[in-house]
This record gives sequence, structure tokens and C-alpha cells, in this order.
Amino acid sequence: MFGRIQVLALGGMISTVFAAGGCAAWKPLDFSKNTLRPQGREKSTEKFTEKLSGSGLGGSSTKPNTRQAQIDLAIAAAERHEANQEYRDAIKRYQEVLVLDKKSGLAHHRLALISSRLSATKQAQEHFAEARRLAPKDDDVLADYAYWNYLNAQDLHANELVDEGLRRSPSYERFHGIKGLLLAREKQWEGAVESFVRSGCTPQQAWANIGHVVLLEGDVQSASYWIEHAAQGDQGSAAAKRTQKVLQTAYTTPVK
Repeated sequence: MFGRIQVLALGGMISTVFAAGGCAAWKPLDFSKNTLRPQGREKSTEKFTEKLSGSGLGGSSTKPNTRQAQIDLAIAAAERHEANQEYRDAIKRYQEVLVLDKKSGLAHHRLALISSRLSATKQAQEHFAEARRLAPKDDDVLADYAYWNYLNAQDLHANELVDEGLRRSPSYERFHGIKGLLLAREKQWEGAVESFVRSGCTPQQAWANIGHVVLLEGDVQSASYWIEHAAQGDQGSAAAKRTQKVLQTAYTTPVK
């Protein structure tokens, strides 16, 4: 039997365990993967270098676009700070981008994600809404916004956003992964398994995902069932096997 405090502590351990593995397109505060890659930072730097070369320093007589160069430099600096988890500095640089370009959907998108990591709910909401307005067809923005709503227990809005995304991009795996989360939270097991599989999971990984979702909701009994099945055999989910060990340890630890 688990006490409330023990369930909360166990949920924290599971968040850490699952963040290290699993197939899903979701992890605690892990949003889109389309930015902050090394090649993305290199492109930003390359753009800025091109603007400088136009000043005559690189031998070109083309007149430089100094405003765009400033934007590119600020984005490159912001991405570098964000990659190093220097979030306050990253915020300042993305805000510089918005001073130069009020229609930068990228800046609003990244500010939304940073605000989420800093638990600045109001700011995250505002930046997500603005990023979506400026880039209404960007699947990463929509998926991140849907996932943010899921994390904040705004399931109705999250479902609306995911369904919108699936109508537009039915093969986009992250929408299916987030749909699986929502269905698992509602204990619609068959639909959750199907959605996770369509997001790229094996059946065992899908079962593990369900187990982790309901465990974080405090339903240890249901979680144990799904985790046990997910961990079985050579094909069992590695994340489920780690979680199973945590559960077994918790069961043998007296409630304080």
C-alpha cells in the first residue's frame, strides 16, 4: 500500500527514469526537436557571416542587410544560451529578436518553451498563442502547444489541437504520441495503444507509456499491471524494466 507522499515521491522517480528512455515523442518538458541542433546554430552563424561579407570585408560589393544580420546574430546567440541551459540570457536575446522582428514565430516559439521550463505559465501561454498565430501551419509549434496543454491538465484544449494537427498531417508521429498520452489519462486503453504504436512505438513500449502515464496520475495498481506486461521477455521495454525495479523497491519500503 502506498501513502500519498510515497506516491508523489515515486512519481518523481518515474519521471526521471522515463526521461532516459522510451519511444514516445514525449518526455517531461521535452518539446520539439527541430531547433537547437548543431546544424541549426551553424546555419544561423552562416547567415550572419554572409551579411558581414556583403559589407566589403569579404570582397563583395553587395550592400548588406544589417537589420537581418542583427536578427541572425541574436538568434544564434539565443540558441547557444538555450543549448547551455542559460535560459535568462536566452530570453534576453530572443526578446532582442522580437524588437527587430515582431513577426518572428521562431522567437515566440522558443520563448514559450523556455517559459514552460521556468514554470512561467502565463508567459508560456502568451508566447504559444502568438507563435501559433504567426506560424499556423507549423506542426512543431502545434504539437508543442498541445503537449504543453497536456502537461498543464488542459486536456480538452490539448485534444482540440492534436485533432487539428492530425487532420492536417495524419502521418506526423508526435501528434499520435500526444494523443496516446491523452487517451491513457482517460483510461481508453485500446485507443492509447493504437496511438502510441502509430507514433513509432513497439507494443511493449506502448504498454510502458500507458503504465508511466497512469502512475504519474497516482494509479499505482493500473500502472503496475501495464509495467509488468511491458517489461516481460527479451523484447520488453527497457524503460518498463527500470520502472518495475523502482516499483518493487517501493513495495518493500515502509510507508512513513
